[in-house]
Amino acid sequence: MVQSNNVIEQLKKQRKARKISQADLAEMCNMPQSTIGRIESGAVAPNLATAEKIADVLGLKISLTQKAATLGRWDNLHAMCYWKDEPVSEIYVRGNEVTIKRFTFHPVKQIFSREKMDVFGLSEVFRRRCWEEEREGLDDILKKLGLTHYDPLEIVKKTHGVSYNDFLWFQFDGERLFWKDVAPGNRHV
Repeated sequence: MVQSNNVIEQLKKQRKARKISQADLAEMCNMPQSTIGRIESGAVAPNLATAEKIADVLGLKISLTQKAATLGRWDNLHAMCYWKDEPVSEIYVRGNEVTIKRFTFHPVKQIFSREKMDVFGLSEVFRRRCWEEEREGLDDILKKLGLTHYDPLEIVKKTHGVSYNDFLWFQFDGERLFWKDVAPGNRHV
């Protein structure tokens, strides 16, 4: 039985202790190796069925108990999404539930199509605001950001999810920024 504040760390520890590669574990679980890598890196949070499947293959059992502690780095996340300096959305994370307060429904400015999603869905939104994982030279970019692996949440926290394709960006709690502070190159206008 897995008894830990961090189930994913326990699964990763067990995989390594049994000398099973991510690729072999993925094959045994009938899922892509990239899924195992993204789960272990914390880039995505697996649903319970996926975590139980991995645990079962590793000879572990996941047990849930009622607990008031935080559910991880996503819990209590609060951010604002802007189009230039116009507030577009406000994001609240509680446990695995994400609540989106949309201030506009403009199809170009609004990237959230609904007011509720899970952390996996938010992770995918952030992933779309990052470079492709297969991008040449990505390791150097991550290193310059002070990151050791591809992690959409951490990348967006560092880059604010800014893209050359639009004027959307994210601001996290404790930051006091404007579009001119995060705009790439000379796109301040």
